[in-house]
Order: sequence, then structure tokens, then C-alpha cells
Amino acid sequence: MTVADDRRARVAAEQYATGALSFEDALTRTVGHPVDRATVAGALEYLASLGALQPQGALSQHDTDLLDEAGFTDDGEPASLAVALGRAQSMSNLRRTALTATEVAELLTVKAPRIRQLTSIERKLWALDDVDRRGRLYPRVQFTETGMVPYLDQILPQLPADLHPLTINAVLTVPREDLTVGGHPASVVDFLTSTATEGDLPTVLEVVERATSLG
Repeated sequence: MTVADDRRARVAAEQYATGALSFEDALTRTVGHPVDRATVAGALEYLASLGALQPQGALSQHDTDLLDEAGFTDDGEPASLAVALGRAQSMSNLRRTALTATEVAELLTVKAPRIRQLTSIERKLWALDDVDRRGRLYPRVQFTETGMVPYLDQILPQLPADLHPLTINAVLTVPREDLTVGGHPASVVDFLTSTATEGDLPTVLEVVERATSLG
């Protein structure tokens, strides 16, 4: 945190203490990006999931380590509110920008039963396990404007089935030193949509395996 960031956070804390700022506005000024009530609620749910009453909702240590590698770090300590807010915001963005099953069917020009098969049986489509009023949601990162990211249907089935959605997103979107586009590190998705051929798949699969094993 820079001196300016520290000063801004202290001012926000003082204004919140006096009632001049709402909790959401104080957090927005402190973390440097918009934080709304829904995000705070998501963060509180995430923090609750770390407790003994809902242990199944917490990130596994494996997922936590993977997210630390991707920059969602809590320095190995129990998640702070700032980390929880960051993860809640990222999950909110995944849901907000995701496609519905109907939209995916239209994009891929297939019928609804095929979408269910690709999701639940073949695991060639990535869907969020939780659903909202729009039904099952499909993160946008796996699609181009005209269809699915090339060769991704051969990558997704290789991911461990129990990975947290934020971990999957990081595996697909964080630049990797072993994948380059134009001489610069590229994410799995950027590499597959730019220069990849079928002959590159063994390399991509190896990169993905390393990214999810921490080995």
C-alpha cells in the first residue's frame, strides 16, 4: 500500500466512524474499486463459510494456495475482509458476465440436451455449480464471439472436478511463462485463441497440470 493509499484508507475510516460514509462507500475508497451491498453480502457469506458451521463452503488449502499463486493472496492467514471482498467481487463478475444455458446453446448452435451432456457428462463446458434466477451459468471466458475457445473442450475435462470457480478462472486467464504470444507470456485462453494448433495441446495440458498441482 502506498502512502496515498494509506492516507485514503485512514480518511475513509474516519468518515465512516463519524457517519459521513456508508460501509460500502468506505470500502470502495479503501480498496480502490466499487463495492456494493451485494458484494459485501457475498464477502460475509464467504467468511461464514470458513467457520465450523459450514466447512464445506470454504476453499480447500489446495485452492487457497492456487489462488495465492494467482494473486488472490491472504499471506497464509485466515482470509481478511479485503481478501474476502476481492474474491466475492471476482465471483460476482463471473456470474454477471456469464452466459445462460440458452445463450450457450444459441452460440454453439446445439439444443439444450446437448448442453447438459457437454456440461455434466463430458465436462467439456464449464458451468458454475450454484445457480441464480437465470439458471445454470457458464463463465464467458470459455467462449469467443462465434463459439467455444479452440481446443478448450480438450482442456476442461482434465481439470480436477472439485476446483473452486475462481481457481479455474485463474488457471485459464493468468499469463504463463511457458505459453507465449508475440514473445510475451500468455494465458491459456489467449494462447488457444491466438496461435495454438492441435500440436500445441500437449504443452498446454502440461502447463495446466502444473498450474493445478502446485507440484
